[in-house]
Amino acid sequence: MMDETLQILLKLPLSKRVPRTYHLPDEEQRQIQLVTALLIQMIHYSANLPEVLRQTSGNPSLDITIDADYPSKCHEAVTESCCLFWSRVLERYTGTKNQDASELKAIMENLVIDLLTTLNLPEYPASAPILEVLCVLLLQNAGPKSKDIAARTMAIDLLGTIAARLKHDAILCRKEKFWIVQVLMNSESSDPSYARDVCSICLDSTTEGSIYVCQGCNRPFHVDCMGGREQDAPSGNFECQVCLCDKQLLVLKTYCESQNKDDQKQNRSRSGKSSRATATKQEITQQMLLNYLQDSSSADELHLFTRWFYLCLWYKDDPASQQKFFYFLARMKSRAILRDFSSFSSFLTRDSVKKITLALGQNSSFARGFDKILQVLLASLRENSPGIRAKAMRAVSIIVEADPEVLGDKLVQTAVEGRFCDSAISVREAALELVGRHIASHPDVGLKYFEKVAERIKDTGVSVRKRAIKIIRDMCTSSADFSHYTTACVEIISRINDEESSIQDLVCKTFYEFWFEEPCASQTHIFKDGSCVPLELAKKTEQVVEMLRRMSSHQTLAVVIKRNLALDFFPQSSKAAGINPVLLASVRRRCELMCKCLLEKVLQVAETNSEEGEGRMLPYVLLLHAFCLVDPTLCAPASDPSQFVITLQPYLKSQSDNRVAAQLLESILFIIDTVLPLLRKLPQNVLEELEQDLKQMIVRHSFLTVVHACIKCLCSAGKVSGKGASGVEYLIQLFYKRLDALGFDNKQQVGRSLFCLGLLIRYGSSILHGSDSNSRNLDVASSINLFKKYLQAEDFIIKVRALQALGYVLIARPEHMLQKDVGKILEATLSAHTDARLKMQSLQNMYEYLLDAESQMEIDKASNGEVTHSVEGVHSVSVAAGAGDTNICGGIVQLYWDFILGRSLDINEHVREAAIKIVEIVLRQGLVHPITCVPYLIALETDPEEVNSELAHRLLMNMNEKYPAFCESRLGDGLQLSFMFIHSMSGVPPEVSNGKAQARLFNNTKGKSDVGSSKHARHGVARIYKLIRGNRISRNRFMSSVVHKFETPTCSDSVIPFLIYCTEILALLPFTLLDEPLYLIYTINRVVQVRAGTLESNMKDFLHSLQGNDHNGNDNGMVQPDSERSRTIDGINIISGELYGQQNDLNMNPMSSRDPHSISRSDLQKIQADCLAAGAVQLLLKLKRHLKIVYGLDDIRCQAFSPNEVTKTVESLSKQSVPFIVNDINIDPPNTYEDLLRRYQDFKNALKEDTIDYSTYTANIKRKRPPQRRGGKAGRMMDMGDEDDEDDENWGYGVSSRSTKTPRGRGTNTRSRQRL
Repeated sequence: MMDETLQILLKLPLSKRVPRTYHLPDEEQRQIQLVTALLIQMIHYSANLPEVLRQTSGNPSLDITIDADYPSKCHEAVTESCCLFWSRVLERYTGTKNQDASELKAIMENLVIDLLTTLNLPEYPASAPILEVLCVLLLQNAGPKSKDIAARTMAIDLLGTIAARLKHDAILCRKEKFWIVQVLMNSESSDPSYARDVCSICLDSTTEGSIYVCQGCNRPFHVDCMGGREQDAPSGNFECQVCLCDKQLLVLKTYCESQNKDDQKQNRSRSGKSSRATATKQEITQQMLLNYLQDSSSADELHLFTRWFYLCLWYKDDPASQQKFFYFLARMKSRAILRDFSSFSSFLTRDSVKKITLALGQNSSFARGFDKILQVLLASLRENSPGIRAKAMRAVSIIVEADPEVLGDKLVQTAVEGRFCDSAISVREAALELVGRHIASHPDVGLKYFEKVAERIKDTGVSVRKRAIKIIRDMCTSSADFSHYTTACVEIISRINDEESSIQDLVCKTFYEFWFEEPCASQTHIFKDGSCVPLELAKKTEQVVEMLRRMSSHQTLAVVIKRNLALDFFPQSSKAAGINPVLLASVRRRCELMCKCLLEKVLQVAETNSEEGEGRMLPYVLLLHAFCLVDPTLCAPASDPSQFVITLQPYLKSQSDNRVAAQLLESILFIIDTVLPLLRKLPQNVLEELEQDLKQMIVRHSFLTVVHACIKCLCSAGKVSGKGASGVEYLIQLFYKRLDALGFDNKQQVGRSLFCLGLLIRYGSSILHGSDSNSRNLDVASSINLFKKYLQAEDFIIKVRALQALGYVLIARPEHMLQKDVGKILEATLSAHTDARLKMQSLQNMYEYLLDAESQMEIDKASNGEVTHSVEGVHSVSVAAGAGDTNICGGIVQLYWDFILGRSLDINEHVREAAIKIVEIVLRQGLVHPITCVPYLIALETDPEEVNSELAHRLLMNMNEKYPAFCESRLGDGLQLSFMFIHSMSGVPPEVSNGKAQARLFNNTKGKSDVGSSKHARHGVARIYKLIRGNRISRNRFMSSVVHKFETPTCSDSVIPFLIYCTEILALLPFTLLDEPLYLIYTINRVVQVRAGTLESNMKDFLHSLQGNDHNGNDNGMVQPDSERSRTIDGINIISGELYGQQNDLNMNPMSSRDPHSISRSDLQKIQADCLAAGAVQLLLKLKRHLKIVYGLDDIRCQAFSPNEVTKTVESLSKQSVPFIVNDINIDPPNTYEDLLRRYQDFKNALKEDTIDYSTYTANIKRKRPPQRRGGKAGRMMDMGDEDDEDDENWGYGVSSRSTKTPRGRGTNTRSRQRL
């Protein structure tokens, strides 16, 4: 019957929506397949109901000839039947092909769906054993020892579905309020005293319907609360179902004792005490189920098999079942025994019985197997196969959907957190998604995962970073008192400068929801005592301050504030429709209220007069600084614009002189400085007091950053008062006199005076120019001369300060940078051999000038093109090409552009960082042609400093989006620069590096510094390739441009290491499509076809010419051994003389034009060039063989490739991990005859190995002469023997003739062979 059932299964339709025509009894809209119903009934009948029980079901006698082990054997028969069925199904699955296996998988899934549908229904007890046996077999297939990947994935799918149902049922049972289930689950004894007029279940006396009081336990019940029907309620004495079944079981036990035989008296005496004990709660609940089945079943005796099946299951689980054998039989024949007890009939509804069945199912071995299934699924999350990990993650997700509390389990948490670091981005995202779906409903579970989720904010996958941010956002919003709120905000804001714009928008939107979104109206009307700021907003402000306490800088917060004020992070659809002005006004109003709240907090902290007052006040002032940095008008409210200046000005009198106090003063001075230009008028006494405080701090404060802020603020105050020229002039004269008095002795005071003098001229220039004082224009020229004098000082501190002061002056008067004398100073400080401190300061001066020009451009834009304030005079600086009458800014940058680009590849990392920042702002303003900096940006991609390489990559990425042709056209120059940069970083100049040194640079594994250089070089070039990889034409041009550098290499000291560098780069490109390595091989073949034959012929001809025309060799051209090759050239007896005669006596006069056999310098240069070109071809052949082995490309596949064919299907790319080593190739110029001969033989061997398919090539290849190829395909030559001359005419790359001096090429009678 099992075989026939399996055949029926195989003929079923292959869809999850198969016809389900078997209606389940009393179940609305629930149907299963007929074959599933057949299987369940077969398993029911396999329990082997004894014939004597069937025939004597109406006979109360227990005189039955079966032993006490019979129920256990029946259960074993059930298990064996289930094993027989599933084993044959699984054997059929593992033994079929892919299509048939998928069909069988669909059949099994449909079976499992049907069995789960009937699970815990009272009429189908066989569903649980069938599924249990399936799980046991699947656990074997899904275990770590199984090698069948398809079987494991199928097993994981089914196990996940079954385990999810088990967990779902456990949750339902735990939450079930049905009183009988609660009695079963509750082990405590119930209280015997109850109110007579209140139902003990619903605790309500007002419900319609009569209340019945149980005569056994004295508890009052509504009939419907008990799960019964009102019409079935007894008219006389009432007993609840618990008491009724307890009484029934007591009668059955008594009857069993009276029917026991003499041979069982001994057992009865041992167990008599326990048999007379009250029935357990589980036995009572089981009896309710048996009563229901007996009362509700039809006359077809089907209930006999079902009840016997239940008794066999319970018999197996009862440890004392052997002593209760007749008691179990009595429960089977309870109706016959209790025929006079009509009150024992069940009046429970079907829904109530289903709840009882569900509760009883939780005690079965099948339900207890959930932990084992979960353990196997968690172990599968650590498998090497990504397919198995993905399936296991999906299975665990289904279980978590059923009960999110599973995530709180320590084993589950460890396994899921392990997948946060999975190598596959999709698995990492799925693991985060698993946690993120249940954060809102179970915040306590999310709290356990917070630390690991926060780490994923820095993940390399964009989707993973997004999901991590969203999860942390949900954690913060789901719980008002989230304990990690501040840490969460710090982690989220760290991605505000993410390279992905969508993540930047997500960060801004998150903080908009946190702080800037308008709350409900009720929260905006609650104020704290004496405050004008709503309590809700005051709490939000404190949250921002707490976050700022843990941040190193307020710059990122300023970015968030700026973007929230503009609301530019909304979706494109919202932007197209226009941002709602109401939302913009709402955000601005909340920012203004936050600033007022911060000012209140500053006053409150100051009133405490504690020793840590400045430290507590600092974050509030820093946040005000951030708001003011974005929009100063936020700190100048229309109601009282001078409020912030007047409130903060007294704090400038602080006598503290530490770093915290200095930072506090800087922020206060910045706020005052930015607000002052917005004020029409300020009280005279406040203005005078402010100027006096600033002058005192300029003179006495030890922190130069504070002095800088004071000078800038003093000049702003002078513009407001209109009397600032005298104060600035006084300070300038003061520092002039101090410098005259100090000379060069006190370098600290001299440096401070130079610093202050430069700043006074920078910020006070416009005030002095607009005043009526005489000879003010001379101050700039004289100060420049003064700074030149101090630039000649021996002490570097004074030099740097003088250069810094000169930079400040040039910012105010940029036209001086076009003068020759200043130009010489700047060029000298930007030269390669200048001290790094001077280079840094010179670059910093240029950077500040460009920032100042950019800020002026923003001011001009804000004023809609209006003329700037008259004090700026005629020297206002144009800030971009074409902006203004004179392009002085662009002219200055172009004048020093080459020096700035040169410093971007400086040895010092800080100098490079300063230079690339200038490149960024120059490109942003459009002051130079972008193509000029492309090679330098490509070289900076290989920078060991991540901050430099990341910025260079971002600039390249932006440029490639706008001008892709620029990047493609300068890739070759960029690679050359990157090669030179890597060598300069490794401390080995390219001109003194050789091939072996280059190989050591890229193949060293000892962890030296050069290994870091090679790592960054590979990573950088790989990122460049990824940038252009999306376009097929672009990536092909990139590979072709690199390969073409091998065609005609120019003889120079650095060409050999550069070619090795290019070879390494090509070998390590991150290919993702099979089309990419195939095109690279195709390009290599074209170069080899053109060059190889000519080079081999030239080298062989030169070797023959060295032997002389007198045939000192054998007739067939074989070179004599070393002992016989002693001969005379130019009258000098040599043995293997040097081709480069400078190293021995060969060159004393061997190349004299008087000797017809001498070697001319031009011939020597030609053979050197040929050897170099041969070495380049060898590198390409080595690369080609490496690609074929790594990517599994045979000759047929390579030959079939055509770059002009459009690939319709994307072929998957499999890659082996094979190291690429080139240090076994010698491409140094030959120095001796043996060197030249060895180079020639190496070249021929490389060409020969190229004819061997990768599949037959091994690392231990033997150097054997291959069989000769006739008919147009030449065999490769191992030495200059007989076969060498015979095969010359058939050589595939050119015609060989000793008398012919014409180079072999395509113009001669060439017979070419397709290279594979």
